[in-house]
Amino acid sequence: MAVTKTISVLVVDDHALIRAALVSVLEETDDIKVVAEASNGADAVEAAHKHSPQVVLLDVDMPGVDAFHAAAHILQLRPATAIMFLTATDSDRAIEQALKAGALGYVVKSDDPSGIPVGVRAVARGEQYFSPRAAERVRGSAADMRRRKVVGTRGAALSEREVEVLRYVGRGYAKKQIAEMLGISVKTVDKHVTSVMEKLDIHDRVELALYAVREGFISA
Repeated sequence: MAVTKTISVLVVDDHALIRAALVSVLEETDDIKVVAEASNGADAVEAAHKHSPQVVLLDVDMPGVDAFHAAAHILQLRPATAIMFLTATDSDRAIEQALKAGALGYVVKSDDPSGIPVGVRAVARGEQYFSPRAAERVRGSAADMRRRKVVGTRGAALSEREVEVLRYVGRGYAKKQIAEMLGISVKTVDKHVTSVMEKLDIHDRVELALYAVREGFISA
């Protein structure tokens, strides 16, 4: 009978209640063991150095040391460690930062928590993992994730002109007004709007405006 190899995990979150919930979810499994906990980025780096966990489950929004910097520092000290971010937001910018920091996983807290052990196992194997809401934002298939081929989000695929058009759409300008402000034809504006919607997989102007606000292209 094959012996199941245990995956060691460091859990990092500044909320004790959330940390406790994460530990509980992970330790309900037979193949995952939480070897340490931390409440901020600086302590996470120290704990990772001390315990050498295979996976670090790291909250994005914590006081003190920036979580992305903490992740990069952990990977400098322990290059074989897999980083999986846990956050309340599925913004393209946060996902881009996570990928640039070297993370293999990104989990949105509102997604089903049963996916967290699945993600831990995936990143421990050296694969990428994105929870359902995050997966909607990235460019790549499940096969790409297994091969670590996902390198960006849908938003990163927008051209500079498309971002300009998106900003104006987000502010509520009509296509004719956008055309006049950018010195292009209404037909060209329409093409840009169509391209933006296709790239972002958003097919409603209200949702497009909400996206522009969420990603910081315009202020609410």
